[in-house]
Amino acid sequence: MQIANLERKEDYMGIQYNKNLSIIIPHYNTPDLLEKLINSIPHKNDIQIIVIDDNSNQQLDKLYDIQKKYDNYIEFYKNTSLKKGAGACRNIGLKHADGKWILFADADDFYLDGMYDKVCPFFETDYDEVFFTPTSIYLDTGAIANRHCDMKMHIDNYITNPTRANLLKLKISLSTPCSKLINHQLINKYNIVFDEVLYFNDMMFSVKTGHYSQKITAVKDVIYCITRNKGSMTTNVGWEAYEIRLKEYLKVCRFIKTHYSMRDVKIMHYTSLGMLYRAFQQHYGI
Repeated sequence: MQIANLERKEDYMGIQYNKNLSIIIPHYNTPDLLEKLINSIPHKNDIQIIVIDDNSNQQLDKLYDIQKKYDNYIEFYKNTSLKKGAGACRNIGLKHADGKWILFADADDFYLDGMYDKVCPFFETDYDEVFFTPTSIYLDTGAIANRHCDMKMHIDNYITNPTRANLLKLKISLSTPCSKLINHQLINKYNIVFDEVLYFNDMMFSVKTGHYSQKITAVKDVIYCITRNKGSMTTNVGWEAYEIRLKEYLKVCRFIKTHYSMRDVKIMHYTSLGMLYRAFQQHYGI
């Protein structure tokens, strides 16, 4: 296992947790894939698994069967917040999380064999974040996809050459909360939550955890597989989806501009021009 370290973090005066790890899973209308994900997680006493259903309206009998089948060791909740989306579901999960560490997983993804043996050595460490290399596949064919490539590149670059530039690109430029261990006390200390919108709801969360984390490590161990589905949220390029993404992106740009030097902003490539140009390309009338 290759590990790259960074600065020391300050001591936390935080809550005591009863589990080592909480895994938070938002779910919507994919019970078969949800069960595949559940079965990829080891059944261990120090792992808390939390599933939050986003008011599914399909295959409800299958979802009910899964709840009954795994009810003895999985906590199932329903999103009653009146805010639809993975962000709202993850916030509900955080309210119930009792783990020292947090992992997030999407219901259509899954963990690889041996994942627990790769994450458990970090349970007694004082890192803020631990980045694990993901992989990705196409759901319909099982072929290797490209959704993991940016994260893998940033992890590889940081491990090989842990400069400030590579550190910022790893901590701030990656919007996904998946495939990384996050210290629960970091989340609680800075009251970091997900934006409760349909798209890009994880971007600000990831930027804030990256900004406030002072001690991180990155490893080449692969623990998580991202899937690509033609009907998923990530493939929606309609105007409404784009408008939400643009607002979230601009919000992140303002946060970064406020908290970092212009030199760092350029390193992280967070500018509004990229999103505006994309709108022009897609003929949205800008």
